[in-house]
Amino acid sequence: MDPNNLIWMGWKWRHGDVSRHTGGDLAAALGRIKAKTYVVPFSGDMFFPPADCEAEQKLIPNGKFRVVDSLWAHFAMFCMTESDRDQIDACIRDLLEERVD
Repeated sequence: MDPNNLIWMGWKWRHGDVSRHTGGDLAAALGRIKAKTYVVPFSGDMFFPPADCEAEQKLIPNGKFRVVDSLWAHFAMFCMTESDRDQIDACIRDLLEERVD
């Protein structure tokens, strides 16, 4: 991976503030989400710790929280094991099966 890519991803994470349009009120910003939403962190992820993700998910109306259990932490998104892939696929399948009113 090009180190400059990681620098720009860090910049994006630091400056990507969803509460900017609600005067810095994260609860108000996340409370406006109407889409069916699954928040799916990976166990052991230090970029996006599951506890942080769960706190934010609780601010999303009708949002659901699912943790992918993996020794690979953040890298589980690359489906490092069959278990990672199966858990991620199950989250996507379950979300797509949700009824939309």
